[in-house]
Amino acid sequence: MSRQSDLVRSFLEQQEARDHREGAILAREFSDIKARSVAWKTEGVCSTKAGSQQGNSKKNRYKDVVPYDETRVILSLLQEEGHGDYINANFIRGTDGSQAYIATQGPLPHTLLDFWRLVWEFGVKVILMACQETENGRRKCERYWAQEREPLQAGPFCITLTKETALTADITLRTLQVTFQKVPKGQKESRPVHQLQYMSWPDHGVPSSSDHILTMVEEARCLQGLGPGPLCVHCSAGCGRTGVLCAVDYVRQLLLTQTIPPNFSLFEVVLEMRKQRPAAVQTEEQYRFLYHTVAQLFSRTLQNNSPLYQNLKENRAPICKDSSSLRTSSALPATSRPLGGVLRYWLRLLTVHSAPGTPTPVSWVSLG
Repeated sequence: MSRQSDLVRSFLEQQEARDHREGAILAREFSDIKARSVAWKTEGVCSTKAGSQQGNSKKNRYKDVVPYDETRVILSLLQEEGHGDYINANFIRGTDGSQAYIATQGPLPHTLLDFWRLVWEFGVKVILMACQETENGRRKCERYWAQEREPLQAGPFCITLTKETALTADITLRTLQVTFQKVPKGQKESRPVHQLQYMSWPDHGVPSSSDHILTMVEEARCLQGLGPGPLCVHCSAGCGRTGVLCAVDYVRQLLLTQTIPPNFSLFEVVLEMRKQRPAAVQTEEQYRFLYHTVAQLFSRTLQNNSPLYQNLKENRAPICKDSSSLRTSSALPATSRPLGGVLRYWLRLLTVHSAPGTPTPVSWVSLG
C-alpha cells in the first residue's frame, strides 16, 4: 500500500481502537478546544478590535461572534464611494497555506452590499450556504440571491438567477449572474457565481448523515475548478456549520493532494481553524459529526485505492459470496450506522488483501 493509504489507515485504526471510549475522548478534546479558544481571547492572542468598533458592531449578526483582526477580510472595493472596509468574515488557510476559504455570517439587510463587494473583490466562484433564511421562527440570513424573474439589486450589483436545480432532497444548486456597474465610468462586467445551499442542517446541530455533506463539498470543488479564488462558506453566524464544511473540504484536499501528514490530527485541524475564525465547529455534536464524516471519507479513499476495489471496478467481479453486501464509494454506510462496524469492515478487508500472496476469501466480512 502507498504511504498515503498507510496514513489514512492509521487514522482509522486509531478510531477503531478507541471506539468504545469515543464519546468521552471527543468530549475531552472539544472541552480543550473551547478552553484554548477562551484563553486566546482573554490573553489578547486573538483580538477583535475592528469588529468591536461602534460603526462596525452594528454589522455583526451576533454580539459574541466578531471576526479576529489578524485574519479578517478587509474590503477595498467601493471605499471611494464612502463604504467602509469592514465585514464579519475571516480568511481560513487551505492545505497549501493560501486563503482557501472565506468564513462569514449570513448577510443582514444592511450588509447585502458588503457581501457582494466581498464576492466580487476576491473572485468568489462558489458560495456554500449551510442554513435557511428562517429557522425556528427566527431570521437567520437575508436572501442575497435572485429568484426566477426577480432580479436582486445591491448597490451597483445586479444579481439574476440563471438556473436552480435540486441536487438532492437537501441540497439546492443555484447559478447566478452577477453584473457590476463600475462607478463612475458606467462600465459593466458580469460573472457567474454558483451557490450551494444545504436546506436541512439544524442550527447548532448536525445532519442526519455525512453523505450529502460530502456531496456538497465535492460539487463545490467541481464548480470551482482549478482557478484561483476562495470558497465563500457561511451559515447564520459563520462559525459552527461553516467550520464543519471548511474542515471536511480541508481534509478532502489533503487526500486529493496526497499530503496527509504522519501526525494527522482532526483536533489540530479544528484548533488551527479556530485561531482564524471564532467558534469554527461550534458544538461537541458538530465535532463528533466531523470525526465520523472524515472517517467515512477515509474509508472511501481506502476502498478506491484497494486492489480489491480496483478488481471489482475493472472486472465487475464479485469479491465475496454475497456481493450485494458491499457498497461502492458513492453509497457507503451513513454515519447514523455504528461507526465501528464500518471501520472493522474496511480494516479487515484491507488487511487481508494487502498481504502478499493469494487473497483470502472474505465472504465472512459484514458491514456490522
